[in-house]
Amino acid sequence: MILFLEAVIIYLLIILINYILTERIKQVENDTKIDKMIVEDMKYFPIPLKYQSEVTFDDTFGAYRNNGGHEGCDIMDVSNSEGRIPVISSTDGVITNIGWLYLGGYRIGITADSGIYYYYAHMSSYASGLKAGDMITAGQLIGFMGSTGEGNEGTSGRFPVHLHFGIYTAIKDGNEKAVNSYPYLKRIYLN
Repeated sequence: MILFLEAVIIYLLIILINYILTERIKQVENDTKIDKMIVEDMKYFPIPLKYQSEVTFDDTFGAYRNNGGHEGCDIMDVSNSEGRIPVISSTDGVITNIGWLYLGGYRIGITADSGIYYYYAHMSSYASGLKAGDMITAGQLIGFMGSTGEGNEGTSGRFPVHLHFGIYTAIKDGNEKAVNSYPYLKRIYLN
């Protein structure tokens, strides 16, 4: 009887291990597909080449924040001057969100044809006339770097001037999953 139970337990463990490995392979394949889509989407660094020597950025994805883990990469203005550095779209796409968010301040969300969502936050202002539903081309001016957010609309200056750049993919249950944008930004920096 004990040998039979051991055999059943071993059999169930083998089934469980196979299931876990199969799911992990599916996840790796999905991550590879998403990586390829982001690489194809991103044509420009979100700061024009002329200004790239005036910004710095590091991999801060997942870093501690009071409101949870950081879901993007902060591109910092080394002179900390509100509204000085232009922000351009990294991708072609459609503006799917524009306006104030409590944490993100003035932000624009652009969804590429791939379905991946690119998020630009803390801007001081937008390029003239932009609205939800507008088609955007990679390299197009969308606004200017700022320090807005962490308060009611119009709040600024609670942190240094920077652009928070985030990438999100949709997952099955309708939620979004943040992707570390740092390696993609690093790949196209100074290009």
